[in-house]
Amino acid sequence: MCGFVVVLAISSACPYAEMGFIDDWSYVKTAFEYSRTGHFVYNGWATAMLGWQVPWGALFVKLFGYSFTSARLSMLPVDLLSVWLFYAALGRFGLGRRSAVFGALTLGLSPLFVPLAASYMTDVPGLFVILLCLYLCMRAVGAGSDRAVMGWLTLAAATNVAGGTVRQIAWLGALVMVPSTAWMLRRRPRVLVTGGGLWLLSAAGIFACLRWWNQQPYSVPEKILQGPVTPAMAGHLGAELLKALLCMLLLVFPVLAAWMPRFKTLPKHHRAAITFLLGVLAAAAYYLHIRTELHFWTMPWLVHVIGSEGIFEYSWDMMGERAVTIPVWLQAAISLVIIGTSAIFLVDSRKRHSKHKVIWRDASLNSWNCIGWLIAPFSIAYASLLLSRGLYVFIYDRYLLGLMPMALLCLLKMFEESKSQDIPIVSYVSLILFSLYGILSTHDLFALNRARIAAVEKVHATGVPRNIIQAGFEFDGWTEIGEVGYVNEQRIQVPDSAYQDDRRYLSRPFPCRMGFDQYVPALNRKYLVVLRNAACGTQAGFSPVRYAAWLPPFERFVYINQVPQLPESSR
Repeated sequence: MCGFVVVLAISSACPYAEMGFIDDWSYVKTAFEYSRTGHFVYNGWATAMLGWQVPWGALFVKLFGYSFTSARLSMLPVDLLSVWLFYAALGRFGLGRRSAVFGALTLGLSPLFVPLAASYMTDVPGLFVILLCLYLCMRAVGAGSDRAVMGWLTLAAATNVAGGTVRQIAWLGALVMVPSTAWMLRRRPRVLVTGGGLWLLSAAGIFACLRWWNQQPYSVPEKILQGPVTPAMAGHLGAELLKALLCMLLLVFPVLAAWMPRFKTLPKHHRAAITFLLGVLAAAAYYLHIRTELHFWTMPWLVHVIGSEGIFEYSWDMMGERAVTIPVWLQAAISLVIIGTSAIFLVDSRKRHSKHKVIWRDASLNSWNCIGWLIAPFSIAYASLLLSRGLYVFIYDRYLLGLMPMALLCLLKMFEESKSQDIPIVSYVSLILFSLYGILSTHDLFALNRARIAAVEKVHATGVPRNIIQAGFEFDGWTEIGEVGYVNEQRIQVPDSAYQDDRRYLSRPFPCRMGFDQYVPALNRKYLVVLRNAACGTQAGFSPVRYAAWLPPFERFVYINQVPQLPESSR
């Protein structure tokens, strides 16, 4: 029922639009080609192997036709199973049914999960593979015989190696979680040897997959270390890690809010310290507001998905300003609530931990020893791989999806062990608000994409070719691979000669440049589909395209501007 509730919530957002969502335009194209040819055909943008997601999506394309919606429909069963697996895992860890339901819905109705689950992105399939490995390892821990233990571990490793092809970080299940489980069960005969053998076989299988991936035409393999590290990069990493921690607290807030009523039970000096902390942060927020820098340090802290849901005004994928549903002052207030609640949690947990000692030799499923061995090494390895992103680019909020179940599990376990009453009303209110915002904002994201396509069609109907129109990152990437078959990415593997060092875009003034321009040299735009207050171009002879949003402002528009074209490429 939890899974069906989530699928219903996703479907109610009307998540259909015949254009890409974040990177899934590239993945949908690969699914289209697989359904047509039976082969994996990459296009110079995917840094993930995509694996089983491609034939699975191609099946739905065959059944329902060549459309983005057909490919995205294939993700609904994966969304449902992900929520069910997390609910099942919470139950097997000894949590009560009410807590398991609450945790599963907190994950599945999150403003991060809902839009990603409505897309053809690899984040939710990767999460599904991780949760499947966790569930199978738990079955190994609870197995009654040594043979059953080895069978469950073998199944966990095999499915993770195969499933991890969709998103390589999921391979940490076979490389870390399975060996950790085997080590925890090392007193059983032959389990440790089995765990070591499974690790070697898993490593060999992963190496073979990566070698195949590196040889595919127009694949884009990524390295963990992409160059030297400077002091400035280290400072940037520190800021990204702090923001990642704060963003994780936001994602799990419906459960974290269960500690809010405990503020009045804390000693007076602890309450005074928390109040003082919030006062200092409020003063700092006012100072940043005066310097117009407050939006850099308010929720959701990390960029990409949640920030695009009516929170960040700036847009990374289109020119112009996004409509803001949550103003900066409200973002700051929500941020203070999250930080204050986290402080209450830390003080209360420290007080209770001093009274209760954890028995680390207990191998039962509902023990902290089991939870620690199954998720702690995996979580540390997962977080370590995010360091590269924080050094060289950014840590996107969607990268936290693989850690979110682990944080929810620990919080729910701690809450149940604190001998408290049922989950308080403030947690249910938070979950409802988070769920509603996730559904409504997902609708608005796809409504914007439908408006972008309508604006493109309005210009295209006058005889203008599509490669003369720019409508943002997702549309431009799809147009580029439609024109030449691949994105102009410098790291594409085979053939290397396909890359063009085309720098014509640099001749455009700064307001008319986007970070994606270098990847789409086949586009020589004359018409721009933009958001409000775009600083580039002049208004073309087309009326704005209106679309209705479910969050304020309820009436929104995309506009069509005109700019001079660049000289034709010499190539």
